[in-house]
Amino acid sequence: MGFFDTLRRVLGSEPRPLDRKVADAWGLDETEERGAADSSIYDRGQWQKKLKRILDELPASRPEWDALVTEARALNLDPAWVTKCQIDEFLLLMRRAVSDGVFSEAEHRKLDLARDLIGIPETEAEAALHSIVSEAETFFGKSVEGA
Repeated sequence: MGFFDTLRRVLGSEPRPLDRKVADAWGLDETEERGAADSSIYDRGQWQKKLKRILDELPASRPEWDALVTEARALNLDPAWVTKCQIDEFLLLMRRAVSDGVFSEAEHRKLDLARDLIGIPETEAEAALHSIVSEAETFFGKSVEGA
């Protein structure tokens, strides 16, 4: 809708009620429209790959975190989407940590650093970890060491 909105502004016409109806039917709001216009699918995909790599390589990649957050703002990525991506990747990091049945001290430190960087409250992270450990123990039929 960006091109047609620009064309309407240039020509001086007001948006038609149909435009709002279409946006409502698709469940679009101003934030989503802004995010879609200001950042491409490619940019979002590349940013997600960087997020995954940086979290995977913690603590060595810690110096890259601030640049990643700055890049998200520069790309005008929706803050709610960024937060969701960070939390989703954090949960995947937890799952990978317990998938071998051993939850090492290094993995504890890595997850704690990731939690701090993302800004997840400790109680929420602990609840998620307990849920994931319980799920892993049920699935593998044995306890997770160090959990």
